[in-house]
Order: sequence, then structure tokens, then C-alpha cells
Amino acid sequence: MSRFRIQPGFILLLGVYLSATMLAVASPPPAYANYEARAANHILVLHSFHPGFPCADQVMEGIQDVMSNSSDRIHMDVEYLDMKRHQRAFKVSRMIDSVLIYKLQKRSFDLVVAVGNEALQYALDHSHDLFRGTPIITCATVGIDKPVTVPAEYTGVRADPDYAGIIRQALSLHPDTGRIVVIGGTLELTDRLNTQRLMAVAQTFAHRVEFDFWNDLPAEDIIERLQNTGTSTLLFANGSIWDRSGSLLSFYEQTGLLRQSRLPLCSAWNTYLGEGIVGGPLVDVREQGRIAARMALEVMHGKPVAAIPLRSPVSTPPTFDYEELQRLGIPPANLPPGHILVNGPKPFYNLSKSQFLWSVAILLGSISITLLLTWSFLLRRRAEARLRQSEQNYRNLSRQFRIILDGIPDSLTLISPDMKVIWSNKGAGDPFGAALRTVPGEYCCEMLYNRTTLCDNCPAVRAFESGENEESTIRTPDGRTLEVKAFPVREGTESVSHVIMLASDISEKVRLQEESVRTSRLASLGELAAGVAHEINNPNAVMILNSDLVKKACGEVMPLLRERIGLNPDLTIGGLPWTEMCMELPMLLVEMQESAGRIKRIVDDLKDFARADDADIREPVDLNEAVRASVRLVANAIKNSTDHFAINLTDGLPPFEGSLQRIEQVVINLIMNSCQSLTDKSKGITVGTFYDPYRQACVVQIRDEGRGIPAEVLPRISDPFFTTKRDSGGTGLGLSICMRIVKNYGGALEFHSDLGAGTTATLYLPADKEVVNA
Repeated sequence: MSRFRIQPGFILLLGVYLSATMLAVASPPPAYANYEARAANHILVLHSFHPGFPCADQVMEGIQDVMSNSSDRIHMDVEYLDMKRHQRAFKVSRMIDSVLIYKLQKRSFDLVVAVGNEALQYALDHSHDLFRGTPIITCATVGIDKPVTVPAEYTGVRADPDYAGIIRQALSLHPDTGRIVVIGGTLELTDRLNTQRLMAVAQTFAHRVEFDFWNDLPAEDIIERLQNTGTSTLLFANGSIWDRSGSLLSFYEQTGLLRQSRLPLCSAWNTYLGEGIVGGPLVDVREQGRIAARMALEVMHGKPVAAIPLRSPVSTPPTFDYEELQRLGIPPANLPPGHILVNGPKPFYNLSKSQFLWSVAILLGSISITLLLTWSFLLRRRAEARLRQSEQNYRNLSRQFRIILDGIPDSLTLISPDMKVIWSNKGAGDPFGAALRTVPGEYCCEMLYNRTTLCDNCPAVRAFESGENEESTIRTPDGRTLEVKAFPVREGTESVSHVIMLASDISEKVRLQEESVRTSRLASLGELAAGVAHEINNPNAVMILNSDLVKKACGEVMPLLRERIGLNPDLTIGGLPWTEMCMELPMLLVEMQESAGRIKRIVDDLKDFARADDADIREPVDLNEAVRASVRLVANAIKNSTDHFAINLTDGLPPFEGSLQRIEQVVINLIMNSCQSLTDKSKGITVGTFYDPYRQACVVQIRDEGRGIPAEVLPRISDPFFTTKRDSGGTGLGLSICMRIVKNYGGALEFHSDLGAGTTATLYLPADKEVVNA
């Protein structure tokens, strides 16, 4: 008789077939006949805080519990305002407005679920534009009653904690408590409202226990204070904790910080269960989400929002943590009736005979299935080994790809449609001191360009809209110039899913180009100035020489002419009567000489500007003496310009190496500029000297009360040929030559001006180091 041999693979396939058949029988058939095409209800869930925050996550789980069991077709969008991790509310709100309006302005929603006070306030503020006519359901809000008139219809469920019940329960379990330290905050709306409510409740317990509110303390200060806190203290977690740099501690970092004190800890929210609190009548945030979802379904089924009242907090049985009770030595018998205990010990139940037999049967069945699956597992090991090798090859390739991208000095960033950074290479973070890929989800305008709003000529925005490569030059607030290119990415669709942005810092390149143009222009001006000075100087010298000769000649001839012409007084010379010509001729000659002298000074300035700097003769110079000499030389100009001139010279200044005449030229030029800037003689000028130990320099400071220099003109006042006094004969070379003299001595010339209030010119000259160090 032949023997039939059953292969293990056949048994495995048979088991899979029977399992699939049972699942098919147990599952109800799809109702094809009753299917009706229905439009999906579009719901926006707007969270106040960020994903990963336990309160936000548990509310979302409650909403999904109800929505997933509903027969309605629901399309749910989720947005996070992320208000807890950002204390700069004004700056963040501007970015959120820009991005959310960009994302939501062309979309409409059948209903908005606002989670938390900040989300509710945002939804109400935008009820006239983004959410016009859209019903609003709110949950997890604190301390807000429904106003009589609001710009939108809304209702929901409040989450006002039972602070009185929690404190009463805590004092019952900890009768030796003498002080309750409340750790909370006032920086964001929800924490502020919770603090206000708890302060009001604390007044009713003032006769029993002392309350100490540690609001807005950084984590470092809290740790320091907890080290000096007595054992009769009870901690109350009522808000978020930031460190001194303004960074929000994660939820588990906050609870870990408080648990280090080993003191009893309580809170109003069930998210703290299992994280150090004893328990009590807590707010169930997951139930808040479920209630809001049920209200949303009622509205979508046609019930008016006005017919749904704003619900009060849902009362739940007191809930306690068994492990914390054990740590603090609190017997469960002291707990109130009807309580719920979590993290309790696992009970051991005695099994009956039938249960034992069933357990053995299940164990034997499991062993049989294990033996059948072992054969399949052995066959899979070779495939898994090949898969591991493939994964290792992929990791090596990914690591090499990362090395290549991080080696690029320019910023390479992947941007999502909501203008957030998904990934970036190391070059994108170098200007800010950290790689951006360590903080994904930040807005590109803030992380890449240090801006609070989207750039006006952002190439990424244009690339999302046009689907083509875009390029722009962006000027950052800190003065850098970036050449930014945006490349659209399509993942199998016609629409752009992402944008790759390449930003290169071309600030140095632009500066070098501008400096090259400026240098070339100055070189051309220098050559022109040298040529003009040479061509003008010779004929002007002849004019000076001849005018002096003509003046002497006229002085000798005039007596003879008076004798001769005195016989004919009606004679005219040059169209003027003889008597008038006798008075005008000497004045004409003086004006000719003065004009020729002015031409000579201008030519000398042009020659000084065109002449290359050479090493002047350097000798020790007393700065006070140079200032006194300069004041004496311009005393007449000072007298004609102001009635309030003061000079304050500091004795004992160290000397500096330079030329006395050159420094006098600079000081005279600065004093004359101050005199010319005064509007009347009631305005004053002050000249002073002192020693600056930080710069190790002798300083001359000239302060006037003149008309001041406009901010747009101030950077250019030392440019050659730039002047605001062209109509009165200014050449624009005075300050340029002064700047060259000062730099030749290793000094500096700085200006500070307030329009309408005056100008301060400060001249720094390096002191003799041997004298200073002596």
C-alpha cells in the first residue's frame, strides 16, 4: 500500500486559505446596491499647539475615535498654530497669517474645530475672510464664556479644571502640606487663563495653606529653587516651562524636572498621569475631542449651531496613579469612593480546569503552527540576508550622498508648498551656526533669510505657481546679498509637489565689483585732476604775477591821472565816470587777486588728491598745540559764525607721530565745516581733546549745533568731489584729503549726525606706544 506524504508547505497554504475564508465569512459584504455618491464634508481641525504635545495629540485621538466610526464621508485637514514653542507672538502670528492665508485662501470648509484658546481666537479673528460663514466647534478652551455677539457662529465644550476639587483632594492625601508651589506661566493665552483661575481659587484656601506662584521662571531657576524647598511643599504643574534661552522644554523634560525634587506633584490634566502626579478629579482631554467631534457631526447633519449650547467641563471619576501612591506611602483606602486606579499591580487569577485545558490546547496549536512556520522562516532567511545587504548598500549610498551635499558650501534646501523647510544641507546652516536639517518644519523665510515674512520676490513662491525654474537676488536684513535659484519638483503629477532652492552668498562678490568700479573711477578722476591742475596752474600763476604788477602800476599812475584828468571831470573810462573808476579800480584788482588765489587753492587740492600717498616726515606732535594753532588761524571765521565757542583740552596727552601742519589742515577743515553748518550765531561749537585708552589714541572731538547731515548723505561725505555746498564754491575735496591724511597716520575720522540737531566729528590718532607704556 502506497503512503501519502503531506508536505509542510501544503499545510501552510491550507491554513492560509482557511483563515482567509473565515475572514471573508465574518466580514459583512460591501453594500454595492445601497451605495450612493455623496459629497465629502470638509473639516479643518485647527490646533493651538504643536504635534507631539500630549494635549494636542490626545484631543486629536478623541476626534478620530468618533469620526472614524461615523458613516459620513469626512475629509479632515489638520493645522497647528504652534503657539507654545514660540514666545514672540507678534512675529509668529505674522508668519502664520502669511502661510495659512496662502494655503487656505482658495479653500472652503464646512466646519472648523478649534482646539484651545489660541486656535479659537484665530478662527474668530478670521471669521470675516478665511472662515466666512463657517460654523466653529471648540474644545479644550479655558475660562471663555460665549459672548453675546461674535462675528461667527460657534459652540463647543469647555475644559475648565476643577482646581478646588484637586486642591481639596491633595490636602486630604497630604495633610502635612504647608505650602503649594504653582509652576505655571503667563506668556501664552491658555497658561495665563489657567493661572488667573487658580489664583482666584487659591484665595478660598488661604487660611489652610500658603500658595507660591512661580510664573514664567526659567527651568534653571526652578531647579535651583527646588533644591531649597522643604518637604512640606506640594508642587502643582499648571503650565509650560522654558529655559533661559527661551526654548520650550518638551513635556517629558518638564515632568522629569519636577520629579527630580521627589516632592508630591499634582495637576489638573490627565496627560500628567504616569508622569509623576498623584491624581484627582482631572480633565480628560481625549473626551474633550470626542465631545467636539459629536457636536461637529450634529452640525453636519443639519442641526443649527445656535441650538447646541456651550457645554461645561465633563466630570470624570477621580483617577490616581498606583505607583505614585506607593512611592509616597498613601494607602488606597484613603482614596475617595468610585475612583479609578491606573498603573496598578497585575492580578493573578486561578485558572479553572476548563480554562487550563483550553490553555493547553491553544499552546499545542501554537506549537504546531510554529513548527509549520519554521520551514517557511528558513526559506526566508536567505532572502532576508540579501535584503540586509541591499539595505547596507543603500545606507552607504545615502551616506555618500549626504557627504556630497554637505560638502557644497551653498545652501541647498527642500521646500514644501506651505513654505516650510523639509531638508537642507550643512551649508544652509553655516551662516546661523547650526545645520537646518536638525530643526525641520521651520519657515524658510526665517531660517534662510532671517525674515519674519515671505520675501516679495521669493523664487520658491514663483516656482510653485509657474512650474518653471526661477531666479532672484535677495537682500537679507543683516546686509547679505543672496543669489537664489528655485527648481520645481514633480512626483509623477502635473502639479509641483516641492521646490529645491539653491542660495549662494554673493555679498563679497558684489562688494568686490563695487570696489573695483569705485577704484577705477577714482583712478580716472585722479588722472583727470592731475591734468586739469597742470593746465590751470601755469596761466593762473601768470595772472597772479601780472595782477600784482598791474596793482602796483595803478597805484603809481593814479596820482598822475588825477592831475591830468582833474581838468576834465566829465571824462568816462571803461564806461564809468572818472570819479567812480578811481574808487572801483583798486577793488577790482583786489578781487582779481583773491579769485586767482582761490583758483590756486583749488589746484593745490586737486594736486594733493591726485598725488600718491608718500611717507611724510614724521615727528612727535603735541595734539593740544595743533588744536590751539588751528583755532587761532580760523578765529575770524569762528567769531563771525557763533557767539558760543568752547575749547576743552585735556592736559598730559601723549604725543603721536605725524606732521603738525597736516593735522592743523585737518582740524581747520573740520572747524570750518562746523562754522558753515550753523544757522545763526546762537548755535555753538565745542572743540575738545582727550585720550582713549581702549583705542590707545589721542582724540579730537568737534561738536556743533548746526543743521546736521541727512542719513543718506552721511556715508558719502568723504567721497572725492562730493559736496553739498556746490553753490557756495565747495569742491568736495576737503574731507577726502583729510581722510587720506588721517589714514596715512594710521588714524580714523568718524562722523555722527542728527538732522536738525548737529554733527560730531571725532578724529583718532594713534599715540606713541613707548610713551603710553612708560
